[in-house]
Amino acid sequence: MRGSYQLRESHLKQTTGSECQTLQIGEPWLSSSLLSCYVKCALLYPHTCQSIVYDTDNQVCTPGSVAFGPLENVNTAIPDKESRDKIVYAMQPIPPCDINSGNFSLYSVCGTTLCLHLSTSGEEYQVAASRCKNMKSRLFVGKTLPRFSVFWHVSLNFLNTNTWIGLTDLEVEGRFVWDDGEQLSDEMAQWIWRTGYPDNSFENEHCGEARLKNWPGVYGLNDANCIDHDFYICELFG
Repeated sequence: MRGSYQLRESHLKQTTGSECQTLQIGEPWLSSSLLSCYVKCALLYPHTCQSIVYDTDNQVCTPGSVAFGPLENVNTAIPDKESRDKIVYAMQPIPPCDINSGNFSLYSVCGTTLCLHLSTSGEEYQVAASRCKNMKSRLFVGKTLPRFSVFWHVSLNFLNTNTWIGLTDLEVEGRFVWDDGEQLSDEMAQWIWRTGYPDNSFENEHCGEARLKNWPGVYGLNDANCIDHDFYICELFG
């Protein structure tokens, strides 16, 4: 058992709320150290504890789920971006990625690492989806907070322009479905859209995008016309 904790400790990273956050999964408790805080969290929540928030001044430990980069709409995230509390998160498994091919690279945010291809030009949504499929991948699916934070971070910091995400309501208006066939959950919907969106304002907006070129500094997805020419991100999966 001790050896397993030493292994977990070697995969722990420490940062602050301005860089990474998490969702609380249980009631806090007093803990004498940051490490003992994480060990107890792993014992109490062996399948879900992937991070902890530790208040050094008061020695208060709060258990958390998988960490993610701060997302503006997630008001329940801990710690607060201005907090002095430390967040410690466990690195998640790194997926297979043929980085020598020149098409894909590994990108990490708060412990979540994904194998991605970033386009160098804009395409219509369906063309972008086909390009990804031809590389045995798919348009990015951001159906969890950690995954969506990778999408937002990469779109903002590496592409910084309008970017497709694998999310559409092409089959049923208002019923958004990820590129892997899973429906967008109500919980994720409240976190990933820009306030007031999707709105289908021209009755032809059915594809999700990060509208970084037109809305600089604005957080959240927009529903766009699928024939727009956006950059895109492909991800290897499986």
